[in-house]
Amino acid sequence: MADGATKLSVSYLSLPEKYKTSKFLNLRMKYRSNVEIMALMIENMKGSGAAQYSIMRHVGTNHVQLKKYLGCLIEMGFIETHEKDGQVLYRASEKGLDFLRQYYVLLGMLLNAYTRNKPPEAICQEVKCNPPKGRQSFTARFAAP
Repeated sequence: MADGATKLSVSYLSLPEKYKTSKFLNLRMKYRSNVEIMALMIENMKGSGAAQYSIMRHVGTNHVQLKKYLGCLIEMGFIETHEKDGQVLYRASEKGLDFLRQYYVLLGMLLNAYTRNKPPEAICQEVKCNPPKGRQSFTARFAAP
């Protein structure tokens, strides 16, 4: 690439995997923010759609919380509803997918700030991954596109 620019490849763990394996930034399922819960919900709805029960299991909420978040996401235009075989399915809209992309960029920035002064081997030991060959390749993995 010209002008010293480097190509960044972005790969992310799914949010539930990140919560299970992560020790950085104290991202555990306890005391999640509204934004984190909405991102988990949209993550579950990315494909062809998801039913309420599927979303509840993926996110780890109860029915009352689910209805509250679904109402907010529909009102903001992040998700759309459609009916298939008599069942209401929820699907992420383009606006919701844009929100999810920006959320991932923010998580990447937070991870970069956390990992700036740590060697990649120490971070990989914390999150149980294989260490990369070079420090730049590790930080570039989580950089914004």
